[in-house]
Amino acid sequence: MKRLFTAKKPEHAHTQGDCYTDWLEESEEYDRRTSGHQWRETDESQLYDYLSIRKRLEKLRRLRKKGDDEALLFALNEGIHGNTAGIGQARLYQEAKSGTKLLIEDFISEICMALIHLSHRETSAIPWEERREFFHRASHCYGRSALMLSGGGTLGYFHFGVLKALVEQKLCPRVISGASAGAFVAAIIGTRTDGEYLQLFEGDALALALTSNREDIKIGFGSGDKIDMGKIKRELARLIPDMTFLEAFEKTGRSINITVSPAEPRQNSRLLNHMSSPSVTIRSAVLASSALPGVFRPVQLEARNVRGKVQPYLPSRRWIDGSFSQDLPARRLARMHGVNHFIVSQVMPGLGREPRLHPGVRKILSDASVAATKEVVRGSLDLIQRYFTVGPKTGVAMNTLNALIDQRYSGDINIYPKYGFESLASLLKVLSPEEMIELFKDGERATWPRMPAIEATTRIGRTLDEILHTVEADDRFTVT
Repeated sequence: MKRLFTAKKPEHAHTQGDCYTDWLEESEEYDRRTSGHQWRETDESQLYDYLSIRKRLEKLRRLRKKGDDEALLFALNEGIHGNTAGIGQARLYQEAKSGTKLLIEDFISEICMALIHLSHRETSAIPWEERREFFHRASHCYGRSALMLSGGGTLGYFHFGVLKALVEQKLCPRVISGASAGAFVAAIIGTRTDGEYLQLFEGDALALALTSNREDIKIGFGSGDKIDMGKIKRELARLIPDMTFLEAFEKTGRSINITVSPAEPRQNSRLLNHMSSPSVTIRSAVLASSALPGVFRPVQLEARNVRGKVQPYLPSRRWIDGSFSQDLPARRLARMHGVNHFIVSQVMPGLGREPRLHPGVRKILSDASVAATKEVVRGSLDLIQRYFTVGPKTGVAMNTLNALIDQRYSGDINIYPKYGFESLASLLKVLSPEEMIELFKDGERATWPRMPAIEATTRIGRTLDEILHTVEADDRFTVT
């Protein structure tokens, strides 16, 4: 079968295994044949303070084995954060394919074992309330991880493979954002448990559902006024349950965040989730976030009232594609959820790719040039809006351009497809089941090389989340 997306040739053939376990085994073998394995076993590096990490590891291990819980808690209180002594440096997770320094992995493991040890309510002399307060404080200070799914039309189905890989390894963050196509994918997983999500891939059920097009919908630029939105809503209903953001959160524990952009000038974009808009229906949010101008008409949000009846939400407002204002809403996620670590699945070719320039004069000049260009464009748009009369549509277009140049398109860990700019021709293409399955697999394969870094950098946060989840469940049981 001819490939829909022409991928660049992989650096090493071993990265094309059939599952993550195969990929990891082959990566470990590759590291053994090269310098990667030796690099992992050697503590020394200028990238982090290995002496400090070694000392802290020995201290935590000694106190835990000795059973000195008060001293252990004091040692943990000295600081738990993702970049202790520089261990959060991105380059530490790029030198070897199968993981970072073994010293760092051992240090992270020891912190998690210490946290779990102190979380057993009846096995420590330290008052439970003191430990409970520590876990909340540590979680707040350490922060959380979020997965951000970019917009990208048909290319957005790549996200399904990314999520499949993360869910299978139990590494999917609880906080997930999506814009446009990313909003659709976020809604699919946000309304399902891990088991229910993985069931979608059995017998290629998801690929068949996404490509069936039972309503015979034809999408293209200039088709906005011709599309029957009733058909679009019926297609969405086949995959997205009739739930509000709060109902989805209560079912899955995932905080789904969907971005929408205003269709009128002088209005603000919104980040919809179970806290800011608990009664808004997820289907209407996805429809609004996917309303690409020229393809779909602006959309009105809907919400359930206290009687459970669906009615307009902010009736005077209409919304368009969320990617125009917040493709990756990092700042708002940080403010609302305490997120300080971002995993990005970016499907649009050319956006957010890691710079190839090494630190130095060229890198400084490149960054300065980009910053200067942004300021010139931003200043020109501001001048036009201030001194010239512009119509509503022109005003929206100018606000959109201003928002686009201000956006960042990458995070701490970035997952990118292998295909290039030629894939843009497929943005609105209706895929065959075979092409859809191929795109899912591309998403999985692109995620596997990032998995060791994701596992290491999110492990302490995941451990604290699990402890607090158990604490809250126990508290509810006690109150009941």
